[in-house]
Amino acid sequence: MLKIWILDSWMGWHYALLDIKSHFPQYDYETYLDHKNAPYGNKTGEEIYWLAEAGCLDLWKRNCDLILIACNTICAETLRHLQEAYPDKKILGCIIPSVEIAVGISEKNIGLIGTKFTVNSWKYEREIKKLSNLHILHALETPELAGFIEAWMQEHKYTIEYLERRIDALILEWIDSIILACTHYTVFYEHISLKYPKLKIIDSARTQTIKLWEYLLRHPELIQ
Repeated sequence: MLKIWILDSWMGWHYALLDIKSHFPQYDYETYLDHKNAPYGNKTGEEIYWLAEAGCLDLWKRNCDLILIACNTICAETLRHLQEAYPDKKILGCIIPSVEIAVGISEKNIGLIGTKFTVNSWKYEREIKKLSNLHILHALETPELAGFIEAWMQEHKYTIEYLERRIDALILEWIDSIILACTHYTVFYEHISLKYPKLKIIDSARTQTIKLWEYLLRHPELIQ
């Protein structure tokens, strides 16, 4: 049976796992959660690499077939370095799936909220430019949100006000869609969809599920 392991710093894995497992219940799932060092968003690139590599090495020791990294911060730069360092291993991220879907459903202006590291990496901008010269990304750091969620404050008045201020700032840029570039932010999906009904929402915890199916079709040896 295919063993799929989800790596994340803490709570974001929960939302990614729920969505993936609901679509692919036939596979075996486990998780690697580095809650001791969470959140990753304000760490240096070197720190993030060593923490993510330690997680991958631990999973491979346990005969993992496929690692899904459910953390935009790790995927911003570290994923590429891990794939280059371990070319024989199968590691998938969550950024490219979100980019592909965002370009497909947005008319032009794509908004994004994410951690400081994810936004400052310019990874989303680079990936969008590979697919389209028409689309423009408007990204804003929301460095406090992941910490609020880790502290179970996602419904707190201050948290919601902070979230809405950032989205309102993006709406001034005429965005028609928004990428939730942190799997933690899934907890805000319903609120955003009700508060901003005209916005198309790209949730990185869900887009990974869509692209996983396409990946498995290209690699039938994994599911035989």
